[in-house]
Amino acid sequence: MTRPDESDLIPIGAAKEKLERITHVILVGSGKGGVGKSTVASGLALSLSRVGQKTALLDIDIHGASVPEYLQVGPPVRSNKNGLEPKMKEGLRVMSLGLFTGSLPVPMRGDGKQELITQLFALTDWGDLDYLVIDLPPSMGDELLSAFSLFSGKATLALVTTPSPGAVSVVSRLRRLAETEKVPVKGVVVNMAYVLAGKTKTFPFGKPNRRLLEAKFKSTIIAEIPLDPLVSTRGLSAVLKGSNDFSRAFQKLAEQISR
Repeated sequence: MTRPDESDLIPIGAAKEKLERITHVILVGSGKGGVGKSTVASGLALSLSRVGQKTALLDIDIHGASVPEYLQVGPPVRSNKNGLEPKMKEGLRVMSLGLFTGSLPVPMRGDGKQELITQLFALTDWGDLDYLVIDLPPSMGDELLSAFSLFSGKATLALVTTPSPGAVSVVSRLRRLAETEKVPVKGVVVNMAYVLAGKTKTFPFGKPNRRLLEAKFKSTIIAEIPLDPLVSTRGLSAVLKGSNDFSRAFQKLAEQISR
């Protein structure tokens, strides 16, 4: 067996040191795209930060990073003696591969993905954190398994789905995978649960049946988040600052996560 080069072990050692300074790691995942997972991860991280929790958000979606766009942060990424400096958004620390690649495609195979995720976490100067929220990629491949391994023992998983039967079917598979990998599930976030027009609620995927969904996922529903068109025009942060169903749903989510 070939002995690994000593330099290959530096990111792993640094990652363990960084992890010791983080109290909670919240993995936000769905196992599929199109359910608004990055919106939920970004909104949760902002909401935790706004109630005084020292919070950071790490986007490990290698091929389709969207957190920088949602939070309106961009390059350049600077560094100090402790590593890469996260971008700051209203007190929230943000790091994403998208801050380096912009709109460029990022083709990459298996082992390279695991190494890149480890390095991005290990080389970032997070400081002391109450919460590290991690936006998982829309798959159950190398990136997801790398995150499960890297944050093992400290992470819990928040599952994101829409009420759509197709989404529920795929996301429930991630629930079973988490059980196999011994990653505790914090609960289920039902995103795009409804659209509010005036005082009228419209359910684009059908009205969520909490009892059936909780039985399907063997987990509690910890938030039902509406689809708010203003997020696209005004931005996520601005809508979260308002007094509306969208912001109240994220406040409830932050409360549930911090229990």
